[in-house]
Amino acid sequence: MAEFRGLGFDPAPGSPDAVAEAARRCSAAAARLGDVPAPSDLPGWAGPAAQALAERARQSAAGVAELPRSLREAAAVLEHWAGTLVAHRRQAEDLDRRARTAQRAVVDAEDAVEQAETTAQFSPAAAPEAAAARARLAARQDELDRVRRAARDLERAHTAEAARVAGRLRALGGNEPMPSPPPFRQLTTALENFSAAGRELGVTVARTPVTPVTPPSGAVGAFTAALGGR
Repeated sequence: MAEFRGLGFDPAPGSPDAVAEAARRCSAAAARLGDVPAPSDLPGWAGPAAQALAERARQSAAGVAELPRSLREAAAVLEHWAGTLVAHRRQAEDLDRRARTAQRAVVDAEDAVEQAETTAQFSPAAAPEAAAARARLAARQDELDRVRRAARDLERAHTAEAARVAGRLRALGGNEPMPSPPPFRQLTTALENFSAAGRELGVTVARTPVTPVTPPSGAVGAFTAALGGR
């Protein structure tokens, strides 16, 4: 991971590899959830209890049925974000290289000014050279400032795009109440450190667009297995 010693900060934090892996996991989870069979009536069991269980199973299935689509959409959002991250990281690293070069030029120019001014103290004829050295220093400092401003512009653009991605991920689940999230630690942990978008994903993919119900244990197991990659 780049240290950005020239800029003094990271204008585009994030791990494209972590985001791409998250997208892969979302796609894989969507595929696994697509294989979960729909609940059906239990043969040989009838009556109010059987009807109540079947209704709860159908309500649970209505929520789970939407998850593969949401996961596929999340994967597409994340794949695009991974590409954006790659581009932003490259820009940040280029700006950091330019900043380090500009910093060295500033240090050299400062040394030149000190030397020229010392010479001018003993030789008034050297005064024009001292003035030229100060002008060169100002130009070198201006270049460093331009690079740093460009880095701040990149930081603002990166932050705005991360917020937009986070909004798209939040929108996948709508505003309906969420059930208790299933174990999804591998993905959530991988994402929570790289950007605002990552912090939204673990919540977004656990949403179901129906009123929360307590699904039968078999549905919970299938859901958790699909998300956890087991």
